Amino acid sequence: MDSVGIVIARRPPSESSFEFELEGDAAPGDFVEVPVEAGALVARVAGVRVENQYLAESGVVRELRLGLRMPSAAALASAEVRVARAEALGIVSGASVLPPIQPPSPGSRVYRAAPETLRALLGLAEGGVELGRLWRHGLEVELDPERLFRHHVAVLGSTGSGKSYTCGVLAEEALERGLPAVILDFHGEYATLGERYRVRSVKANRVKLEPGSVSPDAIADATEMTDVQRDLLYLAFDEAEGPSLEDLERAAERVAERYGFKRETLLAVLRRLRMLKAQRVFTGEGEPLYLSEGEAVVVDLGLGLPGGATRALAGAIAWWLFEGRRAGEQPPFLLVADEAHRLLPQDEQAFSKAALRLVAREGRKFGASLVVASQRVVGLDKDVLSQCGTKIALRMDSPTDLAMLKPLLGRHARLLPRLPTGVALVAGVAVGYPVLVEVRKRRTSHGGSGAPLFAR
Repeated sequence: MDSVGIVIARRPPSESSFEFELEGDAAPGDFVEVPVEAGALVARVAGVRVENQYLAESGVVRELRLGLRMPSAAALASAEVRVARAEALGIVSGASVLPPIQPPSPGSRVYRAAPETLRALLGLAEGGVELGRLWRHGLEVELDPERLFRHHVAVLGSTGSGKSYTCGVLAEEALERGLPAVILDFHGEYATLGERYRVRSVKANRVKLEPGSVSPDAIADATEMTDVQRDLLYLAFDEAEGPSLEDLERAAERVAERYGFKRETLLAVLRRLRMLKAQRVFTGEGEPLYLSEGEAVVVDLGLGLPGGATRALAGAIAWWLFEGRRAGEQPPFLLVADEAHRLLPQDEQAFSKAALRLVAREGRKFGASLVVASQRVVGLDKDVLSQCGTKIALRMDSPTDLAMLKPLLGRHARLLPRLPTGVALVAGVAVGYPVLVEVRKRRTSHGGSGAPLFAR
C-alpha cells in the first residue's frame, strides 16, 4: 500500500479524528487507513492545511516594513508541511466493520485505503449494481441490488447535472438482472434503451385503462372537478353497471336525479367525462400493461395534454401496476418517475402523489421498487423523498434545495454546488457511508442530450 503520511500529535489523536503530516497525495474526501490493534482504522480526509514554522506567528508584514529580511525561498519551501485532518469512520477487521473505538498511535503510517478495505466498509457487493467508480480512487462501486432497489432511490440534481443519465444507468442495471422497468418519460429520453434491451414504447393515453379499473380520484384529477362534482362522480362510480366512460355517464345521470344534484353540476360532470373521451384518456382502448422479465416499458407522458390529465394518467398507471403486483398478477418491477416534482407536488393534492406514495410506503413488501428523479427538491413531496432509502445527489446550487437536503445528507450537502457533471454524492442504505461516485458510462446512448443551439 502507498503511504501518504504519518500520524502526528499536535492535537492528540482520538477515536473520532486525528491529524497526519502528508508525504504523498491526499485531498478532502479521500479514504485512508491506519493499522491499529483491532484491524484497519478507516478514515476520510476532512481537510488539508499548509503550515510553515517561519510564518506561524503574526506580524510578518510589520517586520518587512521595519526592514527585516524574509527567509529565502528555499528555506520557506523546506519548512513547509501539509497537514491533513481525518475523521474516523470504522475499523475493518476481516469481513466485519466495528465502530471507531481505538485511536491511532502517533507515528503510525497512514495509507491510502485498500480496495478490499473500502468494499467491506461501504458494504459493496461483488457483481452488484455497477453505479460507477469511487471518485479519485477508481474503485468500482457495486451496490447490493436488494438494498438499493427494494428501499427505493431518489436521484436529485440541477438541470444538466446528469440526473436523467443516472436514471438510465439504474434502468440498465435493473434490466440486466431481468427486473422489468417502467419509465414515466416526459421528454422522450429513454427509448434508446432499445439499443440493447427489449423495449416497449407506449403513449400514456394508449395504455388500456378505463374508469372501472382505476380510482375515481384519477378521473376527478384528470378533469379538475370541484368538490360537489367529485361527490356526484363518486356516487356514480358505485352506481355504474360497467367499467366504461359511457357507463359512468349514464350512472351520473341516474344519481343526479336521485339525490337532487343541480343540473349545472350534472352537465359539468358529463362535459368533463366527454372531454376525457375526446382526449382518449381512460377510454379502455390501447394495450394492457402486463410486464415481462427483462423488458422496459417507456410510457410517453409528453402528449400535450392538460397537466391534470397527464398527472392522472401517470398516477393511474403507477396505481394499477402496484395493485397488480400486490395481487400477484405482475412480476416484481422497477418504476422510474423522472421529473417527479410534476407528479409529486409538495403543496397540492394529486392522485399521482397518492399513487406514488402508495408504492413508496408499501412497495418494498411486494417487490415494487421506485426511482424518483427531480431538479426541484423543494417542490417534491417530502413523504416520498423520506421513503427513498438511497439518495443520489448530483450538482445542485439552489440555496433552498440545499437547505432541504442538509437534514438528509448532513454536512456533505455543502459539496453539491461544486460537483462536476456526472459525479454524485451517494448516501443511504445502499452504502455504509456517503461517497462520491463518478457515474459509469451508459451501455446504451443517452436520449436527453438536446438539440444544438447553434449551427456548426
